[in-house]
Amino acid sequence: MSATPSESREERPRRGLRPETLVSSLVVVLLVNVFQRSLGFGRAVLFCRWLEPDELGHWEMAFGFLMLAAPVAVLGLPGSFGRYLEKYRQQGRVRQFLRRTTTWTFGLAAIAVGLLWVNRPLLASWVFGDSSRADLAAGVVICLAVVIFHHFIEAVFAGLRLFRVVSSMHFLQSVLFALMSLALLQWWGPTTTSVIAGYGGACLVSTLVVLAWSWPRADRSPDTGARVAANDFWAPLVRFAAWVWVTNVLTNVFSIVDRYMILHCGG
Repeated sequence: MSATPSESREERPRRGLRPETLVSSLVVVLLVNVFQRSLGFGRAVLFCRWLEPDELGHWEMAFGFLMLAAPVAVLGLPGSFGRYLEKYRQQGRVRQFLRRTTTWTFGLAAIAVGLLWVNRPLLASWVFGDSSRADLAAGVVICLAVVIFHHFIEAVFAGLRLFRVVSSMHFLQSVLFALMSLALLQWWGPTTTSVIAGYGGACLVSTLVVLAWSWPRADRSPDTGARVAANDFWAPLVRFAAWVWVTNVLTNVFSIVDRYMILHCGG
């Protein structure tokens, strides 16, 4: 005998990746943050010991640029997932939401990465104060593409309220960054390139591991709700993403403006 509509609705939340309770999420986030902060402190100490001052400064500039450019390049679109992804899942249109936002996010990312790659000497002059470091700027551009991918997947899981997955992703990325960057500093050389490669590799590997874990558990049932017109879909999404974009720009600019002033105006 086939299941009634009410029974189907009751069974549906049990399939796939389910949102978590507030208490379980808070416990995991607190524990992971304590360990991450401790690990990050030890990693920073070793960076200061093993890197020359110029190389350490180059890494700080590169990291600041990555944190600023990643959300700016995609116009803050993944920042809207926390508000709208769960809404569209409840309406039975999560596939449509992810299909549209994924296309635009990676399209914008490709344009930004392509422009930066073509203008590597200009990027090196802006970030490092030396246009001859185009090779280092190339590594930053490649790492930026990986960081955007990492942030996008993180935003998807956060929008689905799978905060334990997000915390696990952060934890794995932090551990891998420490292991990979410190290993590269010893074997490849104590340079900024080693740290950038370690950071990009950690973001990529942690993202792929989480995707490999979540893919078999994902709910692949088709959308059941009414299709949302493009105007009704994008108008509120873009307005909210614009505010997220402005917030990200202001927050990240204020966190790195002192370094850029020292680099370009300090003599």
